[in-house]
Amino acid sequence: MRIQINAGLAFERSSVLRNVSIYIEGSKVVSISKSRDEEGFEDVELVLGGRERIVSPGFVSTHTLLSLYPFRYSIVSGHENANDLISSMTQNDVYHLSLLGAYHLLRSGVTTAVTADPFPETVARAMMKVGIRPIISVNVGCNWGPSDWKREFNVLNERWKGGDTKVILKLCDPEYAEEVIALSQETKVPVLVDRIVNVTNKFPPTVIAMGGGSRSDLSLIKDRRMGLSFLPSVEVCKFTLGSYSPSLSLDLSLRFDPRMEVGYAVSRLLLTPDQALRAISLWGYEQLSMRYPLELGSTPDLVVYQVNEPPYFPLDFSSPYETLIFSTGIPETVIVGGEPVLDGGSPLNVGMKDIEEAQEIIDEFRKTKSLEKG
Repeated sequence: MRIQINAGLAFERSSVLRNVSIYIEGSKVVSISKSRDEEGFEDVELVLGGRERIVSPGFVSTHTLLSLYPFRYSIVSGHENANDLISSMTQNDVYHLSLLGAYHLLRSGVTTAVTADPFPETVARAMMKVGIRPIISVNVGCNWGPSDWKREFNVLNERWKGGDTKVILKLCDPEYAEEVIALSQETKVPVLVDRIVNVTNKFPPTVIAMGGGSRSDLSLIKDRRMGLSFLPSVEVCKFTLGSYSPSLSLDLSLRFDPRMEVGYAVSRLLLTPDQALRAISLWGYEQLSMRYPLELGSTPDLVVYQVNEPPYFPLDFSSPYETLIFSTGIPETVIVGGEPVLDGGSPLNVGMKDIEEAQEIIDEFRKTKSLEKG
């Protein structure tokens, strides 16, 4: 498909562009130009945007629990136990509940997310149905995960090889550290390291340490240029994190919105506004060994916002990063892999029928919980 996106603001890897047009052909960005009539692009199939639009890269979450999304309030408040919920879920439950979580992510501008859920392939298929690019995490020594994690990883890695979906590892128990690191180096995949596992000099730079400023091994992470991921609304930090180039882990964030999360980081002086955008885009892509989606030759995972009336106002050309983080709402359009997956604020591949099916499952869980309480 040939797509032209006109934008008042667009965010390249290291600069902000003003009043440009982005041209997409097939699954590639072929031109970024000041011209609204690019030579050789006369037969455009879809024209989007305008001066009042912002075009951003799709956002990234380096750790997400989609199947628990509908229960996040009761889990955080202590009314529900995540392990109990997971143990009672069927594969069909996981699919429909994850569909809801992916639906929310897409309408928050997320185009790539790591799933650390049970039944990871089922969750990945739910994400793909919605239009989000899934990254499958194989849990090692975690609360839920395969008993034979090596076999699980090898099977999934072979099955999804060559496509858009990557398979990575998540380490929750230091007992398995040596084996996990060896496998990650052999297969060249990143490793998520849970906050309860300290990294050592044996860990390669390709690890992504979760937990942000609450970790006790931050100096080593910085010295060895390892990845760091954090959730600003939950984790306590007493210093700025920009020098660590952190990515964002949505986990079970109550708002489930990347801009809301990095907005906390900006207001608490943990990140500058430009670093906040990198945390939900560039740094996440780099940690997951993916290319930035808003540059020539890249696969376009892009989000278009309209900023023309309160509360999504003003479009301040002198403060572009603040405008994106604080003055944008539900995207007008989302493009993943060069194809629209959301338009007019609504996902194109799923609808109310999918939401109603998931709601029935949630109601059944609550009914069972009520009966157990007597």
